[in-house]
Amino acid sequence: MWSRFKSSFIADFNIIWNDKALLSRYLAPIVFIVFLRFIFPLISAFVFSKTGFSPGNYYSLIAITLVSTIPMLIGIVYAFILLDENNLNILHVIIIASSGRSKYLIHRIIVTIFVSFVLTIITILLVNPVPNQGWLRIIFATFLISIQAPFVFLFISAFTENRITGLAFSRLLWIILIALPLGLQFHHPWNYFAFFSPLYWTAWAWIVQSPVESMIYGSIALITTSTGIIVFYRHLLRKHID
Repeated sequence: MWSRFKSSFIADFNIIWNDKALLSRYLAPIVFIVFLRFIFPLISAFVFSKTGFSPGNYYSLIAITLVSTIPMLIGIVYAFILLDENNLNILHVIIIASSGRSKYLIHRIIVTIFVSFVLTIITILLVNPVPNQGWLRIIFATFLISIQAPFVFLFISAFTENRITGLAFSRLLWIILIALPLGLQFHHPWNYFAFFSPLYWTAWAWIVQSPVESMIYGSIALITTSTGIIVFYRHLLRKHID
């Protein structure tokens, strides 16, 4: 199992390394870290000195939003790899039985979660979006954010045939991300419009002080994300069977 995971990860990374579009998305967390740690403080200080307005008051909101972008980008990367494999007919050469396709997709789901988790938690530890949070809360939030990667991966893979249509569909998914900062900023009842986004509930699970409320919000995020993953996964299996 581990050797298969390792070989698949290396093979995928070789593809990513030789594709500038995929590599730029894969390395986006580095850009986020540099921006939040070094560039944003300078911008905030400059704006405050000129206008009296402090963008630094919105640091957590901006940081949470950028961190939540990571699994979206990773999901797009691996969806595009799968779409390329479909175009080359690799899936049908390597995998014959339906159970084989199922195992192949589950393996890819695990890879996307793993990569997203590693990149997300490194970014969180370096930029500290939500100060004074313990390790359990950080790991909990990282997990909830990371499972958005297979959600994006399966959605694009299930409903598109190539990178062009995949890119178009990926833009629809950014609505889920945009709902996060807007939902946190809007007051009742306008924040209701963000309830469809699992990232909105993940953000509340991360920042709310009450452990009980955090578990409730996290459960909502987990249920909505898992439902989407199951639906898209089954649709993708039927797509390859047909």
